[in-house]
Amino acid sequence: MDPNLLKRLIKLLLVFCAIYSLFMLATLNISIDTHIWLAASAFLFIVLLSKNYSTRATAFILIIGAFISFRYIYWRFQETLPWESQLDLPFALFLFAAECYGIMIYVLGMFVTVKPYERKRIPIDTNAPLPSVDIYIPTYNEPIDVVEPTILAAARMDYIGEFRVYVLDDGGTYQKLQHHDIDVSATAKRRADTLKIFCKEVKASYITREKNEHAKAGNINHALKKTSGDLILILDADHVPTRDFLMNTIGLFQRHPNLGFVQTPHFFVTPGPVERNLGIEDKVPSENEMFYNKILLGMDSWNGCFFCGSAAVLRRTALEEVGGISTRTITEDADTALNIHSKGWDSGYLNIAMVAGLSPDTFGAYVTQRSRWAQGMIQIFLLNNPLLKRGLSLGQRLCYFNSTVYWFFPIFRTIFLISPLLYLLLDLQIFVGNVTDFLIFVMPHLVTSVMITQRLFGGTRRAFFSELYETALSIYLFLPTLSVLVNPTKPSFVVTPKGETTKQVCFSKLTPFMAFIFGLVLLAEAWGIYRYIQFPTEQSQLILVIIFNTFNIILIILCLGAMLEKQQRRSEPRLLVNEKAVIKIENMSFKATLNDISLKGAQLTLHEGEHGIRQGDIVNVVYFTEKGKSTKTKKPLYQSVHLNMRVVALKNGRHGTQIYCLLESNLASDMQIQYTKAYGQSSRWKKRRRYEESLNQNILSSALDLFSLACENLSRVLTTSVRNRLKTIPVKDKKEFQND
Repeated sequence: MDPNLLKRLIKLLLVFCAIYSLFMLATLNISIDTHIWLAASAFLFIVLLSKNYSTRATAFILIIGAFISFRYIYWRFQETLPWESQLDLPFALFLFAAECYGIMIYVLGMFVTVKPYERKRIPIDTNAPLPSVDIYIPTYNEPIDVVEPTILAAARMDYIGEFRVYVLDDGGTYQKLQHHDIDVSATAKRRADTLKIFCKEVKASYITREKNEHAKAGNINHALKKTSGDLILILDADHVPTRDFLMNTIGLFQRHPNLGFVQTPHFFVTPGPVERNLGIEDKVPSENEMFYNKILLGMDSWNGCFFCGSAAVLRRTALEEVGGISTRTITEDADTALNIHSKGWDSGYLNIAMVAGLSPDTFGAYVTQRSRWAQGMIQIFLLNNPLLKRGLSLGQRLCYFNSTVYWFFPIFRTIFLISPLLYLLLDLQIFVGNVTDFLIFVMPHLVTSVMITQRLFGGTRRAFFSELYETALSIYLFLPTLSVLVNPTKPSFVVTPKGETTKQVCFSKLTPFMAFIFGLVLLAEAWGIYRYIQFPTEQSQLILVIIFNTFNIILIILCLGAMLEKQQRRSEPRLLVNEKAVIKIENMSFKATLNDISLKGAQLTLHEGEHGIRQGDIVNVVYFTEKGKSTKTKKPLYQSVHLNMRVVALKNGRHGTQIYCLLESNLASDMQIQYTKAYGQSSRWKKRRRYEESLNQNILSSALDLFSLACENLSRVLTTSVRNRLKTIPVKDKKEFQND
């Protein structure tokens, strides 16, 4: 027998025995006192081991958590389903299925993240052959201001070998330029011409094609036939790389000849719409950090990290062996990685943030992006199921299985949302239990689950915030998720809008449906409280449902706050600097502070009272930028730079006059100076990620903050609603309303 096959069989047997043993222990018929003792012991063990982050301690805690959860779900099946009622049973089974799904994802998440692997950077071996690198920047309809920084940064990367930059413009195809709508074709031509000129200036190559077939995947596959680099770095149009990206990643390919691709984190310099609109962008970790700073580390330990579409280097031979980027699903990146792994290639995850991307600017764009992710991952589950695919290890199968089935959450999160309504408004018995049952069986499961989640992800995700993100999305992804189940090949690739602006505070166009759900849940809450007061015999069961419905109310209030779009006039991000600078005009110079910077502008604070600078003046801004490191001390070396900028606005601030400037020229050389200061060093993103990890809070503090945030946003939502309503009232009626 093949030794590898024997090892696999032994592993499968051990896993089966472990699961069976856990199941048998969880289904033992024990007394209530014994169960309370077990739950208390589990809680005590988790508390005692809370400061021990060794793999063994973590594994022991996860086994305890799995045992408590399995025992809970067994009790739910045995004791709480209304088997005798044909009317209530289907709805009760839906809720039970949703809970089973949640526990499955919870247990799979434990498995994936039990032993995170922090891969180290491997320096480039200058004595070995240096692979050539092709840098692909696929673009479609993104604004020029979004694409230009990425092209410029890619063209100015540090690498001692050969590399070329290719802009893959699907917005300039023959099909687009010959569009039957004259305005569309004219816009496409202007954009393509501008890109070509900029590419020529920075020495990048421009590639387009005849037709827009298979979206981003087809665009990249077309470029594969036109280029010949050993390695391929793929960057989304809005992902600005740091100068050291290639220097940090290429050494891994030299050391590991079987390495198919290396993924790096997607770091975002703009907050997501949920964090920005709720006003918590500097108070909680970014939504993406849980995936890029925890889950992918765990997946890498199982050799199951997948390609995330950008900020990744792929080996051409591995990509060509699987026929290029997959066109079977609209999440072509994960599907391609699955194919590469099945051919025996390895993967790597280097947890160094070396790209600066843009989050979706509005809640609508956020839903568009996540809808594509959900539909695409479910497509993979249906069309390229990792459990059935040959060539994968058990760890890889479970990593991919976890990543694909997670995106069924819109269906099950919606069930959690409407289940209390079924009981409170329609009197459907979806759960047979009382307060005693809740305290004995439900509470231990909930408490241990939250504690284990906090242990695994506390540094990258606040407690209960996953429920917030999923609730905000589930209502809008419910139908798209169902549609792909009905017709897996139907979904089409939709580009996430970037560089959007909002002129004033306003509600998202998606708000009315969430407001309707809020009204329905609020009505159920009021009716439930009335029933609790009027029918004492129902109180024991009503109180449980009211508690969960109240939690849903808090989440929906926060969702409404996340849909209240804040004003955003800037189409490109400003990055905080707060360093010394000098402003020169004519023969005068003034000391200033460089507050923030973008690729084409800056904000400075002038501390001197009399300066004579006016709007429209051309000033010379001087600041220091890093030009490398000392070969002896390895400390950064700096040089002063001079840029001519036009003053576009002035504002008197508490610490002096704030001056807003834009670059006077559009030369790539001037933008290059700004790029080096704003985006050039990966150490900037490392500091930001460390800061976000320091925002970790305990479970109780997070719960209290969530409630406080809900109260604050309820006030914001109501105030804005009244203000918007007053704007629609005629002036005469408005005066009468105010007088009343």
